[in-house]
Amino acid sequence: MKTVKSETGRIKVALYLRLSVDSDDSSSIETQRAACLRWLDQNDYDLDRVDITEYPDAGVSGAKPLELRKGMSALMRDRPDVVVAWKQDRYARSVTEFLRLVSWAETHKAILATTDNQLNTATANGRMAATILAALYEWERDMIKARISAGHATRRTQGRWASGAAPYGYRIVRRDGGAYLEIDDDQAENIRTAVRKLLADGTATSTAPIVGLGHIRWRRLLKSPVLRGMRNYQGSLVVGDDGVTPVQFAEPILSAAEHKAVRERLAALSNGDARAPRNASPMCHGMAYCYKGCKLNGGASGKGVRLYKCQQGHVTIYAETLDQAVTDAFLTRWGGFAEYVVRLEGGNDLSAEMIEAQEQAERLGQRMATAGPLMMATLESLSADLEASYAALRAAHDPNVREVLEPTGRTIGEAWGDPGARSRLLADVGLMVTLHPKQRGERLDIRWESGGDDQELVEMLGEMA
Repeated sequence: MKTVKSETGRIKVALYLRLSVDSDDSSSIETQRAACLRWLDQNDYDLDRVDITEYPDAGVSGAKPLELRKGMSALMRDRPDVVVAWKQDRYARSVTEFLRLVSWAETHKAILATTDNQLNTATANGRMAATILAALYEWERDMIKARISAGHATRRTQGRWASGAAPYGYRIVRRDGGAYLEIDDDQAENIRTAVRKLLADGTATSTAPIVGLGHIRWRRLLKSPVLRGMRNYQGSLVVGDDGVTPVQFAEPILSAAEHKAVRERLAALSNGDARAPRNASPMCHGMAYCYKGCKLNGGASGKGVRLYKCQQGHVTIYAETLDQAVTDAFLTRWGGFAEYVVRLEGGNDLSAEMIEAQEQAERLGQRMATAGPLMMATLESLSADLEASYAALRAAHDPNVREVLEPTGRTIGEAWGDPGARSRLLADVGLMVTLHPKQRGERLDIRWESGGDDQELVEMLGEMA
């Protein structure tokens, strides 16, 4: 082989070693290195007059541009006299990238060779053969990608898990020669607990620690169809061969109604319509004023004792003192009334299931618009089944809730123990507290401005339970 020597008289040889996935199989980095060294010996390179440098690219695709590979970009900067690789596909699996490498070699008078002797750019025939081989390698890579994509698509339509880790809440099981998802009971229970807290008064950020996920990943999971046992692919819901019916990959963790409520809660939070309550707000916040009409806000003394403080500094009072006085007055006025609970009758809300049916009908309509005569009969039968299912949902759908008051056997005074409900109850009866200076004997004026009669108030207070 004719070799161009560097100005120093020594031959600069580069061993290019690339592996898409680092492993110990027959194409490992170690195997390629040994083959390149044998090739140099078989082609009469005097190792005393050769400077050998390795340029490894482990875990790098052959389709990746030359300049974006750490080893290859360093090789091109160093401009060796001879570049040896195990096989031509080690250089590139793209015709475009390989021809760019050949052009670089011609510009810098470098020789590209492979240990199987199928490539030698020192000759015109060698360059032509290299171009043909590169085209074959690219075709082979595209065929492999097409087979993999087709296999994934088939597994998706069959409800099998195509690839990757299982989503949170599920685990991968093997059966019938394939991979499937089934519910992970512990993770699913974490999800249901977090969802209950989210729907009560939580946020995605506050409930994420329950499932052990970051709040961004948790929010994405809540919005996706995964918790309904379905999944999206490239932004669209995965459906069966009919192009309409969603593929069920696993049993759902959340019902349709629960998932609908979660999406509505997240939407409300993002719009600022459902913020979590402030835990630090005092019991009478927004209902207590100073004698000059200023609001009393929560605060603390220098020793950390909780206070109600006038915005303008006119008066202050210990929070415990004011809250206790209000509690005593409330219980004196209303505490003897019987407590009622509200029992709900009816209220079979199937709106979420109806929405899913409507979405399926929309996909069916799109499919029928492009279907041929042979497929039309099948689609019409599917349409009839869908219409029947939707009619049954509408017949059972009864979102109106009827409230029936039932006595609990306790009084309102006995039910006052829920601190979280007290501010709401006081606001419902129109509490107005006025704080006067210390010089006045009775500093607090407590009034109730509810416009309803006692029975209406009792029914309203019954909601506390």
